[in-house]
Amino acid sequence: MNLIWVLLGGFVGGSLRYGFTRLVPAPYCTFVANILGSLALGLAYGFAQLTDASLIHPFLALGLAGGLSTWSTLAKELGEMIKRKRWWRLSKYLFWTIGLGIVLAWRGTIWAARIYHGV
Repeated sequence: MNLIWVLLGGFVGGSLRYGFTRLVPAPYCTFVANILGSLALGLAYGFAQLTDASLIHPFLALGLAGGLSTWSTLAKELGEMIKRKRWWRLSKYLFWTIGLGIVLAWRGTIWAARIYHGV
């Protein structure tokens, strides 16, 4: 049964990422996808701490976050910035992607508790 939840989450995450590529130009679509993937992972971790995460974890953490986030595209875009010697853009992009990703993953754990407790 877990495989079905992972597949369903991956379908939703991959579809969202594809939609971002159609609406938002690169590298911003990659940024949005990775940030939302970090949030989904934080929510999954938060719910796992509070409940029996037998369905939530495979769907949110493995499926949705895995299908939505695209770290290989991030690496490709960073590599292109290195080739073009766009150091300032590279440092800002990397800083905000990692920094905001960590913050949203952390906030996701807190929001999961608030959602679970109805606050």
